[in-house]
Amino acid sequence: MWPEMCPMKRAPLALVCAVSLTSPALSDPGEGPDGADCPLSPTPAQVELVRQRLALGLYNPPRWRGADVLVPMTIHVVRRSNGTGGISAAEIDNTIAAANTAWLGSGIQFCQPGATVFIDDDNFYTSTDTFAEIDALRSTAVVPDTINIYFVPNLRSELGSLCGISSFTFSTTQGIVVSNNCTPAFGNPSTFPHELGHYFDLYHTHETAFGVECTDGSNCADAGDLRCDTPADPNVGGEVPPDTCLWIGSDPPPCSGAPAYSPPVLNVMSYSAKSCRTDFTADQFAAAMATLVNLRPGLLANACDPCPNIADINDDGQLDSTDFTAWIAAFNAGDTKADQNGDGSIDPTDFTAWIANFNTGC
Repeated sequence: MWPEMCPMKRAPLALVCAVSLTSPALSDPGEGPDGADCPLSPTPAQVELVRQRLALGLYNPPRWRGADVLVPMTIHVVRRSNGTGGISAAEIDNTIAAANTAWLGSGIQFCQPGATVFIDDDNFYTSTDTFAEIDALRSTAVVPDTINIYFVPNLRSELGSLCGISSFTFSTTQGIVVSNNCTPAFGNPSTFPHELGHYFDLYHTHETAFGVECTDGSNCADAGDLRCDTPADPNVGGEVPPDTCLWIGSDPPPCSGAPAYSPPVLNVMSYSAKSCRTDFTADQFAAAMATLVNLRPGLLANACDPCPNIADINDDGQLDSTDFTAWIAAFNAGDTKADQNGDGSIDPTDFTAWIANFNTGC
């Protein structure tokens, strides 16, 4: 029911299964400009945690209102100590716009409700190049109940150059760091949407921590990225020319008698060429929405939308008598907004459901 899925009071973001970013077993993912992303996967303990969450239904598609929820982000721009340098406001806008395009159809869109935070620090500007420094940056000027995004001129770790690094719900240090040269202005519209995917517990399409996915999909719910509408992926990094967006690899299928690989080279969560990655799947979007509702509720409490309640039929940010009039109009028109109990049909029981939803308030 709605009260369980959309807490109307601000709640602190709960972090579970804490792991240090400097540990080799850390599950924070990253992207390298050359397509060789950070080879970091969930630990066995984290895999068990995810399986427990799956059993509890925490990643099952939640019921959500017809309108998109506007998830708040805080943008941090790293500049020199004298206040020069840093990514431009126009490129930030373009990067957010590209992310919103990639996430269309998910029910999630992203917004920047507050002013950009400038971090004027020569150390971060010139040498964000270790996991410890990345952690230190992501611990700077944190704004609660928003996705904290940090743009830096150059991003590296002990493993090499990175385009971005994100955090799962169970990561110790939260936030996303993106290299300025891995944005749409440099022909890369997909790194930021990719890192947002990780933030909502989406895994790489070639993930193996849960087991290797068979190409026939027989174990798709328990292996790979745990999503059954993303085909098995052998890791296509470096094997998808950006001019064709076709896989040129030849990995044999991992399971006996299974068909050949046909990896999802257009999927944002793959290691395909960054200019080729444009798509998410329905299962990925559903899991991301479930993560938002069930595991990152603080973002809902602080959403740019002033009233993320399904009873706000006219989407004016308020619950009042005009929503009753709007519900009647939606009911008479057969509009899905009138389906307040989510049973797939529009009938008088939806009026009772609308009253219950209305009474939960904003």
